[in-house]
Amino acid sequence: TFGGSAGAGASPRRPGIGTVGKPIKLLANYFEVDIPKIDVYHYEVDIKPDKCPRRVNR
Repeated sequence: TFGGSAGAGASPRRPGIGTVGKPIKLLANYFEVDIPKIDVYHYEVDIKPDKCPRRVNR
């Protein structure tokens, strides 16, 4: 076990976190999305053609 009030599956806290380095401003490509309580599906499809003989790929 480890100290802290984090839930199951959380990583243990690192000692001395935030004590080294300097603060910077960070801009991220992030936005919050409120989704109603419905089923949301995400599909990722990668289609690659069969390799052709070299003479065909001119």
